[in-house]
Amino acid sequence: MMYVTLERAKAHLNMDHDEDDNLIGLYITAASRAVKNYLKSGSPFKIEADSDGNDVVNSSGDPVYERDSSGAKIIAEEVQAATLLLIGYLYKDRDENPDGAFEAGYLPKPVTALLYPLRDPALA
Repeated sequence: MMYVTLERAKAHLNMDHDEDDNLIGLYITAASRAVKNYLKSGSPFKIEADSDGNDVVNSSGDPVYERDSSGAKIIAEEVQAATLLLIGYLYKDRDENPDGAFEAGYLPKPVTALLYPLRDPALA
């Protein structure tokens, strides 16, 4: 599952040409998978909220997810933003990490800051 569209990624990168579409598509796939792996079994989907801002759950206690007009679950804004940030890192620094924005093997801190509350941590 891809968490953002090509059009959304290109807008985030301020890109107005099609020359890098294949590369951006690759980054969308890689960034979406990296975000999914970080979340573990945590859901990337937006949970419905009641009028008080509380999460809506069904009779089994499971969250009820917001859906678009086609019935597909909507990706949470934090997940979309984290994916776009990671795509930006991948596109800007294709071969290295010159600014030391993140350690090898880890996601950049702004990405994890967005995702951490949604993450299902491993049990000890």
